[in-house]
Amino acid sequence: MKSRYSFLISPRWLKYIAMTIIVVIACIFLALWQKDRQDQRQHEIDTINANYASEPVDIDSVLPTTSATLDESDEWQQVSLTGEFQTADTVFARNRTVNDKVGYYVVVPFELTSGDTIALVRGWIAEPDQIPPTPTGEQTIDARLQPAQDGSEDKNPDGLIKAIDPARIPGMGSAYDNVYAEVVHTGGGADDDAGLMPLPPPDLDPGNHLSYMLQWFTFGIMIIIAVTISARRERRAAAEAAGSPTDDVEYVVVDKAALGAGAKVSQPGNRYGRHRLRSPGVHGRDEAEEDELIEDRFRHS
Repeated sequence: MKSRYSFLISPRWLKYIAMTIIVVIACIFLALWQKDRQDQRQHEIDTINANYASEPVDIDSVLPTTSATLDESDEWQQVSLTGEFQTADTVFARNRTVNDKVGYYVVVPFELTSGDTIALVRGWIAEPDQIPPTPTGEQTIDARLQPAQDGSEDKNPDGLIKAIDPARIPGMGSAYDNVYAEVVHTGGGADDDAGLMPLPPPDLDPGNHLSYMLQWFTFGIMIIIAVTISARRERRAAAEAAGSPTDDVEYVVVDKAALGAGAKVSQPGNRYGRHRLRSPGVHGRDEAEEDELIEDRFRHS
């Protein structure tokens, strides 16, 4: 017996099925990609929460050498630094936004008592000519460690940088190559005593990765459902065209006892073969006579 769904192996449906499989796989891939991004973002938030307000530690406990790379779990870690600002080598990191205003980060080499140097971001200003005086003499400063940015491709005018890259900052002898530090400010976000605006705290927004992941999974499921419904409709249409019954056919049992009590059988109600019992007197004369003949046949059968 020929399967009701044998049309699925036709060239047209094989093409539909192949396209469905490809699209569903793509939806799954995109959903898993969004899940990975969600996990990465959550890891970043956990690191910020763990380190941003941490107690300052000695920089050697985090970076044993000046060439060491900052581990992801140590980003935003507070360290205590003792040394002097190299004011003559101050540069300005351009295109930095604070409170919806574009300005500059003030970046100054800070020579530690060990002789090593680290790039230190003092704060934000609107214009380079507004820089307040830099403290002189030995200073002990708390700062948060950040991975260095890549400025190898930057085209910078004198005194300006785009990426905070120790290799592009003057006065960085025996420097920490792969990190810089941001000064920890106190005062609830107001300008410090020198007139510098503190840097804003890091963003803790997890983003929309989770909702995007669910959307891609939903799209994949909807595509499967749509193709399944289309296949069922085509199977039903083919069955109707061939005159064969489908799963939607309803059968009615005729009660001979009811016929004997005077009920009449109407003509077939529709193409699915439905019948119903009706009371006498609703037909015209010719139909009534025809009904009586049908009743006699049932009574004597």
